[in-house]
Amino acid sequence: MTNATPNTNGDSGHSAGCSTDLLHLLNAFENTSIDSEIERSQLISAATTFLARLQSPWETIRRHLVDSPAVQLSLKVCMDLELFQKWKDAGNGDKTAAELAQLAGCDEELLQRFLRHLAVEHLLAEVAPGTYEQTEFTLAMCTPHFGAWPQYMHETVLDTWKAMPKVLADRGYKNDSLTVIDGAFQVATHTTGQSIFDYFASHPGQAKTFNNAMTGYGAERCSWLDIFPSTNLLENVVEGPLLVDVGGNIGHDVEKFRKRHPDKASRLVLQDLPAVVGDAICGDSVQVMPHNFFEPQPVRHARAYYLHSVLHDWPDANALQILENLKPAMKHGYSKLLLNEIVVLDRISTSSPQVTSFDLAMMGLCAAQERTELMWRTLLGRAGFKVIKIWTSEAAVESIIEAEIV
Repeated sequence: MTNATPNTNGDSGHSAGCSTDLLHLLNAFENTSIDSEIERSQLISAATTFLARLQSPWETIRRHLVDSPAVQLSLKVCMDLELFQKWKDAGNGDKTAAELAQLAGCDEELLQRFLRHLAVEHLLAEVAPGTYEQTEFTLAMCTPHFGAWPQYMHETVLDTWKAMPKVLADRGYKNDSLTVIDGAFQVATHTTGQSIFDYFASHPGQAKTFNNAMTGYGAERCSWLDIFPSTNLLENVVEGPLLVDVGGNIGHDVEKFRKRHPDKASRLVLQDLPAVVGDAICGDSVQVMPHNFFEPQPVRHARAYYLHSVLHDWPDANALQILENLKPAMKHGYSKLLLNEIVVLDRISTSSPQVTSFDLAMMGLCAAQERTELMWRTLLGRAGFKVIKIWTSEAAVESIIEAEIV
């Protein structure tokens, strides 16, 4: 038995023909033929829905609970061996398992078992029995930002999720039983009285992995400038700061704005903790400013204060603190608050799984959550803001929430 709807019309020949045609179509598909990011997103959604309907319950169990964790395991081992980077340094050609084992300095039979799983999941290309070729995916693993993800998931997220069922059971399955300093992450790391970000401050290696992973995530997202029309900020603008990127990590978003409006570079500000902005990548003209957003905002009367995935890291009480520290610096009727955040749809089945998986990560790591539109409007209203518009794009998981002081 499968999850697919059975054929009740008795037209088995026609059904078989359609299945054959569909199989030929799928096998002939080339990803490079897609020009539109919106079209690509729609195809991914359709393919995911199709697979869910096609697979039997056991196949679904196996895919999610066995196959996917085995991918995480295989990637972690290969990354620990620096296999993909060594392979790239050796010229990127087709290589046998024996050649790859020699490159990595490990046992051939052991490595072959991990290579097979990556190949059957189409993350490596098998060009002949026991011979492999790098893919766009494995080459991406050679970059610090994408390569950080197996380590980040292994040492931070998965341990937290492993602890969550018992933590929730012990606390009576109440959503508010987790706090930013006493949640699943603290149980997993055997720490108390500090947030995940306090923990990172005393674990610089893990913090670097986290920052690299978040940079990789940001690099692949639809640009915020393709969601929100940045020219809106230039209308009726006066002298002074134009855009302040609050908690902007190393500056990917402010750098996108600088490239779009190079003549405005000197009026752009990047803010984050000192250890983070020390690695800023934005142009020299951009002002880089160490700042803790739990302290009063020092840049006054900017045209816009932009926060990307900042508030989703914090429960409402802390998010209100951040907004309250920002609000006095804003000029009524002029300054904009721009939040680049996930807005959870009422009908969640139409969303990307990223929305719900990130929500569960926020639950465990930060006692926070991805918010619905009503939650965002309520939070901002409590802080003395009104939502002007929520900007969206079919190509983006996140939205831009535009708000002003009431």
